[in-house]
Amino acid sequence: MDDGGEVPRLNEKQLAVVEKSLFELLRNQKSQAIPVELPVPSFWSSVGQLLHHLETELAETIRDKGMGAEAQMKSRRLGNIRTCISDLTRMRLNAFTQNAVLSNLMKSPQGDAMSATTGFQSLDWQRHDAAERAFHAGIGHLVEKYKHEVSWNALQHGSNIETTSAPKAVGHSPLTEFSEPENEDSVAPSSAEHIQPSSAGDWDDPDMDEEDRIRQMDAFPDRATGASSPPAPEVPTESDGLMRILILKDLDDPIISADGSEMVLTAGDVESCSSLIAETLIAAGLAEPAPL
Repeated sequence: MDDGGEVPRLNEKQLAVVEKSLFELLRNQKSQAIPVELPVPSFWSSVGQLLHHLETELAETIRDKGMGAEAQMKSRRLGNIRTCISDLTRMRLNAFTQNAVLSNLMKSPQGDAMSATTGFQSLDWQRHDAAERAFHAGIGHLVEKYKHEVSWNALQHGSNIETTSAPKAVGHSPLTEFSEPENEDSVAPSSAEHIQPSSAGDWDDPDMDEEDRIRQMDAFPDRATGASSPPAPEVPTESDGLMRILILKDLDDPIISADGSEMVLTAGDVESCSSLIAETLIAAGLAEPAPL
């Protein structure tokens, strides 16, 4: 691990090993979502020695032989190494950023405290540069600040405010409470003489006999007969917020879902997870979408 001290001066053979390791590290990082471990301690300091050595050789060649074929070859070699360093740095910083963000967002809240990360690969900081670790920690602090400013825990898990009971619905009083009961003595005798008592089953339809009613029913079989049709069954829909994914790599630790349960994910599993967990696993290269 680079502790910030001076690296011993490397000879040409050792510098050649550093140059080879640099290009090999770039090839490996291209296929990985997490930062690839550095091959040797003080790697970036060793790369700095390599560049200084090549720059010195190029300057001496130009001074002694001019800008001929040999100088142009050394210049192209130096340019290729600088391009490799630029690409590798960009990829590693992206990987450190992604790891810092995802590992922070996948923490499980316990009140205002954050529990240990589960279901996410941690980094062995003995195999990375001290500057890279400082960068990773800085990203983590920025994520914590962002989560505080947007009330992340409340957005994901709800607030602690107790739900008050809904007030009792105030209904209207029945109409009988507003109307005076009819007094039997108040019915006018003249009106009572016209009221003909009848039972509910003594309905008389002088304009339609039984045969006409049967013919009408046969002519209009779809006409409602008084019985309400049963409601159409509701079509079940997939719960909002879930995403179906295919697990590409085994996860050593279980992932804590939104309801608090643990999910052990292995390569080849198809799971329906919350959008947050699914997207973080996809972004980390551990899963891919698997829609129906």
